[in-house]
Amino acid sequence: MTKRKYSCDLPFHHIATRPDGRVFPCCYFRWEETPADLTVEHSDPFNHPFLKHIREKMLNDEYIEGCSKCYKDEETSGTSMRLDMNSVTHFGFPEETRGKVPKLTNIDLTFSNVCNNKCRMCGPELSTSWYSDAKKLGIKHSGIIAKNTILDEYDLSELRFIKLLGGEPLMEEQKLIDLLKKCDRSKLTLLIITNATIRPQGELLDLLREVHKLKIELSIDSYGRLNDFLRKGSDWNTVESNVLWFKAQGANPSIHSVASIYNVNKVHELIDFCNKHNLYHKYVMVDGPEWMMPRNLPAEVKKELINTYQDNQEPIYKLIVDELKQPGNTELFVDMDSKLNTIRNETWKDINPWLYNRIYVDKI
Repeated sequence: MTKRKYSCDLPFHHIATRPDGRVFPCCYFRWEETPADLTVEHSDPFNHPFLKHIREKMLNDEYIEGCSKCYKDEETSGTSMRLDMNSVTHFGFPEETRGKVPKLTNIDLTFSNVCNNKCRMCGPELSTSWYSDAKKLGIKHSGIIAKNTILDEYDLSELRFIKLLGGEPLMEEQKLIDLLKKCDRSKLTLLIITNATIRPQGELLDLLREVHKLKIELSIDSYGRLNDFLRKGSDWNTVESNVLWFKAQGANPSIHSVASIYNVNKVHELIDFCNKHNLYHKYVMVDGPEWMMPRNLPAEVKKELINTYQDNQEPIYKLIVDELKQPGNTELFVDMDSKLNTIRNETWKDINPWLYNRIYVDKI
């Protein structure tokens, strides 16, 4: 097979939607390179002229600016999502047509931004619970989309892989029920990204049990009270109970976590919890908002943490050390942290006292 320098199979079989209704060739595609009218309200998003143009360039193996993130990853590491998608066969790309004939079989899908949490790293675009805080902070945002032609008008029986995101997708129970009824569940792989606060039940649970392969990815950032603070609206006792419930159902849940300035010294606690319960777990470094990045810690705190972690070979500690070596702005963090603490009438000084004191008290 001729090596392809720029082309990718994804746009022939996949689209990614977001809570504001925008549609992208994939989740990694540069949003600023995508036309504003490519939304779920378009009469036929999958066959929008922009996506047809992208596919033509793919067939000719031409450079595509919107795919530059993958090209850059390949230059620096030799790997990328593009290369992964061109090599795997289990994401619903029909072998006889993959990378050649458009056929929607794979989708990243969001119903809305309805969510019962207002995570510190989030905002109103991805959570309705953020609306009141956003208003006080002067942050403007769009509302929930009213029409979704993909869900309302497409034949979804050919879907073979769905990645379901939010908001919190399990709050949209009826929409998920309606979606699953339109799919051939015996051939469908379904990945649900959920915050572990809700258990599917009744008709929805019955339909999920009919899915060919169900994957549950639980978004949990820290152990105990610190998780409740970072993902406000969560209750650790409920989260822990639901994690073990999903495991007991045979859903083989995985834990996806974000390391930020708030929990950078306590990632081991959640790692230990996951190891105790034999759960797959992965920490990634927060990539926004900027004020929550660990690089904004005071210099002496960064130095202390680097000394603590530099010999640890687990991937997250390597990411933390690299992040802590970057220049930051402590005042940027303090400003936004203080505003949110005031708006929400809360504090984290008793939840992560070592770090809180190093930032606030030791400076007095």
